[in-house]
Amino acid sequence: MLDITEIRIKKIDKGNFLGYANICISDDFIIRDIKLFDGKNGRYIIMPGARLKKENRFRNFAYPIKDEVRKELLEKISKKYDEEN
Repeated sequence: MLDITEIRIKKIDKGNFLGYANICISDDFIIRDIKLFDGKNGRYIIMPGARLKKENRFRNFAYPIKDEVRKELLEKISKKYDEEN
């Protein structure tokens, strides 16, 4: 689905927080600071965003619209994370 041309991982390993991923799509578009977690139902990602204080909620800056794309991102980021020593 996505032409992910590069993935960079910064391992943190603090509890269930595993680290950050930066991805490059088609050598043209970068998304930074995708968070990778290990939960009780498996790994999951949280896209970059910020807490909106006035509205008391979190808002993502960029995110996949289709569930298949989110799953693809998770699989590719997890694979790269596992390859890193």
